[in-house]
Amino acid sequence: PGESDNRNQQKMEMKVWDPDNPLTDRQIDQFLVVARAVGTFARALDCSSSIRQPSLHMSAAAASRDITLFHAMDTLQRNGYDLAKAMATLVPQGGPVLCRDEMEEWSASEAMLFEEALEKYGKDFNDIRQDFV
Repeated sequence: PGESDNRNQQKMEMKVWDPDNPLTDRQIDQFLVVARAVGTFARALDCSSSIRQPSLHMSAAAASRDITLFHAMDTLQRNGYDLAKAMATLVPQGGPVLCRDEMEEWSASEAMLFEEALEKYGKDFNDIRQDFV
């Protein structure tokens, strides 16, 4: 406190959300519903997703993961909170955007092995990596 910060804030920070945007909370919530629906549809079209997520229910659950919502919020920000532009960005001409995180890349056996390791070691990830991965 009281000291000046001579660093160039423009180089250090990147705005990813403006809380003073023109959208209402309801409009944002509705956009997030659309983004999850697009994510579910993208998984239905993706062969590798349908192998991992064979049911619509599982695809919808995967589409509700944080990565889909982060992408949706980022899309709103990048499109100046213009809902029409943001929706067009979610579904470009080549088809819907499919967002995946690292957890979705795991096979069922890898996920079960990780759960077993968590039960054995708790959150000691160094031991988990050493003995299980």
